[in-house]
Amino acid sequence: MDEQKNTAERSAAHTAIQTNQSYIPVGSMAQPGGAAPSPMPPREVYPKRRALGRDLTLAGVLLGLCFLLWDALCWARGVGLAEAATLAGILPAALIYLKGRPGKLTRYGTVCAGLYLLSALSLILSGDASMKFLTLCVMVLLFQIMLLERLAMRTGTDLFRLIYDHLFVCFSMSLWRIGVGAWALAHSGTPGSARSKRNRSVLLGLLCAIPALVILIPLLISSDAAFEGLVGSLDWEFGSRALIALVFGGLAALFLFTLLFTSDQGPKKKDGTARKGVEPAAVAAFLGIIGAVYVLYLFSQFAYFTDAFRGLLPRGFTVAKYARRGFFEMCWIVAINLFLIVLALGLCRKDGGRIPGAVKGLALFLCVFSLILVATALSKMILYMGSFGLTRLRLTTSVFMVFLALVVLAVALRLFVKKLPVPQLAVTLGAVILIGLSLANVDGLVARYNVDAWRSGKLDSLDVQMICYLGDGAVPVLDELAHDPTDPEIAALAQSELRRRSPQTDLRSWNLVTQKANEVLKGVGKQMIANSQ
Repeated sequence: MDEQKNTAERSAAHTAIQTNQSYIPVGSMAQPGGAAPSPMPPREVYPKRRALGRDLTLAGVLLGLCFLLWDALCWARGVGLAEAATLAGILPAALIYLKGRPGKLTRYGTVCAGLYLLSALSLILSGDASMKFLTLCVMVLLFQIMLLERLAMRTGTDLFRLIYDHLFVCFSMSLWRIGVGAWALAHSGTPGSARSKRNRSVLLGLLCAIPALVILIPLLISSDAAFEGLVGSLDWEFGSRALIALVFGGLAALFLFTLLFTSDQGPKKKDGTARKGVEPAAVAAFLGIIGAVYVLYLFSQFAYFTDAFRGLLPRGFTVAKYARRGFFEMCWIVAINLFLIVLALGLCRKDGGRIPGAVKGLALFLCVFSLILVATALSKMILYMGSFGLTRLRLTTSVFMVFLALVVLAVALRLFVKKLPVPQLAVTLGAVILIGLSLANVDGLVARYNVDAWRSGKLDSLDVQMICYLGDGAVPVLDELAHDPTDPEIAALAQSELRRRSPQTDLRSWNLVTQKANEVLKGVGKQMIANSQ
């Protein structure tokens, strides 16, 4: 009987290994006295799967896209057409690959996918480098949200669960499983098939040839002058760039492939047990002491607030001193308040899903106080811009304050409307604002406003040096100043800046704003040649 039992256990173990399932011998945890064995949860190990035809197709598409992406990021003169095309191609490739997986793209996921494509389009229509960097970061977030919504992998709707889901996508589904993706590609095909063995053999041979070539090529160069001339005529710079782009692009493609290949193993769903949370009295005390300090601040700054809304300067202040005093501190206070409100509401224990009245009232006070700070800071900035003109920092900071105000307003409404999706609204609103700034051509907008204000007499002087520091979006405005006969000094400075710049001819970094700047700069170059003859 014992021999038959051992044989049955070995057969069950062999079957479990073949089907990638966990196996626990029946009698391995037997307790003394004939008691029933204690149940042991199976160890969670992601089962190894081989990459099949559609998996290999996805890997090849991702490798090509990521190679072009890294080549453009490393060697192009800016972000433009190449990045837009490759990033836009990753989204449909992922959606086509995920076709047939459980779940469907929700309304919010569809919105994020659309914003992702619009963000890619803004890379072509915008010439603003800093906005493009922010756009790339937002595109990563939008892609993660689309993936979570498509595969129905949300573990909860509160802020902590949302953060956990995104961290799971960034690390557990990609970095920590990257060995699974590499193993699947290395063992692609049907197990034991001739094609699978041939692929592994070819890959092994190529890897083994690398150290041999490192030794042989220098020896061949030293032994023959003709071969030395042939090797010397090769474009090693181009080859090294292609190799670097291939390495980094391959790693990025493996990262994305692993993310999609293992996407059927999502995060654990939130169990039905409710989280106890922090006592409402503790949360109320925490918010109450902060609110008391803010009340004292409001009383001490009452005169400044009233003057700010009436457009008057407090006694003893210049416009520059008054506008700069505390502006960025106010931005930080609003951002910290928003974080504290969300944290307190997330940690507070709720009876029946309702926020306690004291906590709700104090959170509402912090929201109102934050909105007052935003209104005061914006009034200061409007006064400052009316006196000294517009800059990139002044414009983008003002837009960021408006974004914070809208998010604070959404949080305040969430206190009374339980189903209001504040995180989804914040992500959507932030992406829309960023796309709008990219399409608005911030550099051209800043330069145009200052020149028009100077010509109309609203500004006493024009800061040409600031305009010269702007990007390609300001080139058409500089061309106007270069031909402005009213001030020869300003015209000379603008002409000198236009001569210093050169047109960009790299197709990978092409965008609409740079194209318009190139047309102006080519005209300046032709005029310089004509004047020199």
